[in-house]
Amino acid sequence: MRPDGAGVAEAEHTMDLTRVSWEKRDGVGVVTLNRPDRLNALDSRTIDEFDHLVERAWNDDTVRCLLMTGAGRGFCSGADVKDWGSGDSDADTGDSWVLKMHRLMTRLYRMPKPVIAAVNGVAVGAGFDLALVADLRIASANARFGMVYVSVGFCPDAGGSYLLPRLIGPGKAAELIFTGRIIDAPDANQLGLLNGMVEPDDLMDAAMEWASRLASGPTVAIGLAKENIRQNLHLSFEDALRNERRAGEVCGRTDDHREGLAAIGEKREPVFRGR
Repeated sequence: MRPDGAGVAEAEHTMDLTRVSWEKRDGVGVVTLNRPDRLNALDSRTIDEFDHLVERAWNDDTVRCLLMTGAGRGFCSGADVKDWGSGDSDADTGDSWVLKMHRLMTRLYRMPKPVIAAVNGVAVGAGFDLALVADLRIASANARFGMVYVSVGFCPDAGGSYLLPRLIGPGKAAELIFTGRIIDAPDANQLGLLNGMVEPDDLMDAAMEWASRLASGPTVAIGLAKENIRQNLHLSFEDALRNERRAGEVCGRTDDHREGLAAIGEKREPVFRGR
């Protein structure tokens, strides 16, 4: 990865985007899976384009929040397996697909900026995993979610067995993974999978409102809080406190922290710059 945003403009010309679209507005990078005829299924090319855009957003200091969604009536229908095992030398294989998917999921998981999933429709298999790796999920009331791997005699292979139990507990996660049952948005909301649920026509406005709010926040502090939320689940309380102390030392040296303190003294709203 590039150490800063200096190479972003050059990177924009290194890949033609045919299956994923990109928009940047008000500090929010919007990545849209754009294969509506396949319910935005993930083939190798789609993953490559998505990963390219996530790397771009990571290295661009003007992008302070990432919002991902899908075109058409689906968020993501999971892996596009139609060519697997076909014998075509140009087709994806399960092994090549999973390595690329793991790279993308790891980048999203580690990204030092908030990630929001706006789930506009079906999110199953690896598409469900993609929604789970986001920090926040807001869904259309007609969205559906499912760990459908068992329907093809398989098990989660894009992070679901790690992410889902941490959100809803191991028992409920096991139920969804073992049965492959598809749940609707109200059920997902009741289980604690969602941070918000809105009517379909309101989804992108609501998601952009969330994203813009986070993009205007203290990006370094949010990124460090995200890192600690991820790491501290596995640590003792004492080790978690050490992580918080380390993060606090970094935050204390930022312009945004100084701005926050000044705003309190001047009785005004802070204007954070993300540094």
